[in-house]
Amino acid sequence: MLKYIIFVLWIFFAMPVWASEPLRIGLLQIEDSVPFYVAEREGFYAAQNLQVKLIPFLSALERDSALAAGAIDGAIDDPVGALLFDHGRGLLKITSLCLGAVAKEGIFAILAAPGSSILKADGLKHTQIAVSGSTIIEYVTDRLLEKRGFLPEEIDKIEVRQMPIRMQMLLSSSVPAATLPEPLASIAVSKGARVLLSDGDSDESLSQTVIVFRSTILSDRKAEVAAFFKAYSQAVQALNTEPDTYRQLFIETGRIPPKLAAHYPIPTYPMPAPFSRTLYEPVISWLTEKKLVAPLAYETMVAPDFMNGSN
Repeated sequence: MLKYIIFVLWIFFAMPVWASEPLRIGLLQIEDSVPFYVAEREGFYAAQNLQVKLIPFLSALERDSALAAGAIDGAIDDPVGALLFDHGRGLLKITSLCLGAVAKEGIFAILAAPGSSILKADGLKHTQIAVSGSTIIEYVTDRLLEKRGFLPEEIDKIEVRQMPIRMQMLLSSSVPAATLPEPLASIAVSKGARVLLSDGDSDESLSQTVIVFRSTILSDRKAEVAAFFKAYSQAVQALNTEPDTYRQLFIETGRIPPKLAAHYPIPTYPMPAPFSRTLYEPVISWLTEKKLVAPLAYETMVAPDFMNGSN
């Protein structure tokens, strides 16, 4: 009996006691979200004595509305979206890189319409390219073309914000070219579109997804955030060690079409690490050049110590 009492007391005092509210994480249904679901399925959050509620969103607009309202505590985002959301107001901070540590993790491509006479990237000069403006899509498009030697006046972009409509316009040749993410790019290729440029083939990483947390959560629930990333790290290790074990989860989360599912590559996910200055600087430079945000110092937007749960 005494041993039992000692054991109960040890559990009570030794195990961390978190707030009753779970950490609420907003996720888009993309392949980048898979480690979050692996951690849930394998009980890695529970092993950290942590409650986590994963909340799926169909669009970045819905996710941002939830962040603004405080309905979620953290989310998957991209650096362009995070900077445009915050504008230096201190509402959120970029914590960890999610995907995009290296170029081969890139998922965007500029494609020519089926049957198009555009056979090489140089044919995109003064050619309308369908994008969603002021987003990671436009950023990657500009960077890919600039690296190809295009002058700003040679880049002609047309706004088509909804990605499925953009793909259909490309496939029907309503636009001569478009920038699409995976798996839409692969779907378009299977229907006759041609990849002209891909950030996966670049000599540097041009696109990333990141994990963001509201600033108040990072300060008020620091230990829980650190525990969350310990569980996330375990999920990344499990996923990278045995990716095929999680293929069905990957297919469902990333909404990979059945036609592509069997052979669609599962990326190697990077371990959580602070979003680097090297990746941050080109993004903030592009945004300030377009006068979309004022200059924002790296320290203003990036939390480098999110894995440290001590107060």
